Amino acid sequence: MNESSLRELGLDLLEDRQFERALAVFAEAVRRVPADHRSRMMAARCLVELGERERAVTVYHACAEGLLRRDYLLSAMAACKLGLALAPQEKRLRETLVRLHARAARNVAKRASVPPPLPPETLYDGKVDTDLMALSGEELSDRAIEVLAAPDPGGAANPNDRPPLPLFADLERDAFIELVIRMGYRSVKPEEAVSTEGGTLDGLNVIVAGKAEVTRRVEGEDRTLGFLGGGSIFGELSLLTGAPPTATVTAVSDMEVFELRREHLNAVAKNFPSVPQVLATFAQKRMERNLTATSPLFQPMPESERDALLQRFAFRSLQPGEKVLIEGEHSSGLFLVLAGELVVQKDDPAGGTVRLGVLREGEVAGEISLLTGLRATATVVSLRKTATAFLERASFNELVKTYPHIKKYLEQLSDRRLKQIGEALRPSEIIDADELLMESEGTTA
Repeated sequence: MNESSLRELGLDLLEDRQFERALAVFAEAVRRVPADHRSRMMAARCLVELGERERAVTVYHACAEGLLRRDYLLSAMAACKLGLALAPQEKRLRETLVRLHARAARNVAKRASVPPPLPPETLYDGKVDTDLMALSGEELSDRAIEVLAAPDPGGAANPNDRPPLPLFADLERDAFIELVIRMGYRSVKPEEAVSTEGGTLDGLNVIVAGKAEVTRRVEGEDRTLGFLGGGSIFGELSLLTGAPPTATVTAVSDMEVFELRREHLNAVAKNFPSVPQVLATFAQKRMERNLTATSPLFQPMPESERDALLQRFAFRSLQPGEKVLIEGEHSSGLFLVLAGELVVQKDDPAGGTVRLGVLREGEVAGEISLLTGLRATATVVSLRKTATAFLERASFNELVKTYPHIKKYLEQLSDRRLKQIGEALRPSEIIDADELLMESEGTTA
């Protein structure tokens, strides 16, 4: 029976709550292949179920060290997390997290980091010749710990072969350790939704292992947008802006996921005030990257020029109810929605207000006033906390001179919107104005 088959057998036994037999199978898998850290982690779980918590902590530590040596940093974090859940003050696991953070920080700009010395040699060498699946009871437990707590003898990985740890590497060391201890960790079964389009998601998720499908409802059908694998992060925009998820994320295989909820973030921020800003900066960069890849404003440009264009904009966070444009006043600049929603509304000559539409990710506001020099033709206000990229009037004038295609796009957009506004204000159509302009282009002043 090969490594994969042993692991599958062990998982079946674990599912059936046959913890001793599952421990024997997982330990045998590690005896044959010491680099099988997935089986090590499952064996540690079995030890917990069997009441062997101290030995489980030792196995989690060995697992974390082996994964760190091979530069599987997220999985090493997971092993530390599970061990610290059993023994929060365990010195060995905290020291492993210190070295893990130092390894992760190696590629962070302007940060020099030298990992602390390696831990002392383990008491276990893993040299067990007996097939562990034939053992049981105390004999199994004693032989299993010799195998499971032995170091992974494999060679160290090239740290440049794997990407740096996202987000976590930017945190200061002690904040990183506290966050790992506090945040959640859970297993997700295939076909289980981790987040749902339009639902509530009060946290950020990091996929440690497994695969997920990202879908969005389009014209009544679920459309696949892509797939996420280990290391993928999602939910940071909902965490920061309060906006509901714009897509559904569903597991397509067994997944392990870190969960960073608002309560975890707030608790860590009490001791480390820099943490929210690190998260905000990370989310801002993600929003900018998504924007340059999807917004019509950037599509005609070579990818190499998109970042330079975006650098002309300044990040601006809007609070719920904050007005970015006021009907009858000049626009201060161009607003580009990164995340959240802006509602467009116009005073009706017959009295009251006509809601013209909602602007979402990738859409712009303020171009009509900027292009024509006239006052804004509608009021634009944030529905909830919204992240935008803002370009002041003088910089906008330089932009359209430098990039004629952007001016042409905005002029065409402006013409369509002016026509839509006129249509919306026809007396016979005022009642249906909410439904007139809910097109992909949105409506603004």
